[in-house]
Amino acid sequence: MVFMDNPEKENKEDLTGLYDLAIPLGMPVSVIRELVEKFELDLIKREAKMDMTGEVMDREILVLRGDLETVTAAEKYMFEALDRKTAEWDSKEKEEKYKKYHDEQVQARIKELKDNPEAAGAWDPTLTQ
Repeated sequence: MVFMDNPEKENKEDLTGLYDLAIPLGMPVSVIRELVEKFELDLIKREAKMDMTGEVMDREILVLRGDLETVTAAEKYMFEALDRKTAEWDSKEKEEKYKKYHDEQVQARIKELKDNPEAAGAWDPTLTQ
């Protein structure tokens, strides 16, 4: 993804007719990429005031910039895409896939432990594959 320069450097006249859609924190990168490609919007970093803990602070956020009609359509699509992504994460298929993977890893560790009891001392519990 390409980020535009700091908007403070932009000429105010260049922004006439353009609107910014703030991307909520935690929005999956895949959804942001879809929005940029599907709606041909500019992805921009800009400073904004945010209140997340009862204290207002300056924070750099991502926005999508374009004409009002396109930004409005992108906003609707963004939340629909987030709903689809959430449903995908909650699907039984994914749960079963990761449970199967977990069970295979457990069986491999048990076999390794039976074959070589000293190997358990070398296991790194933070290691992921």
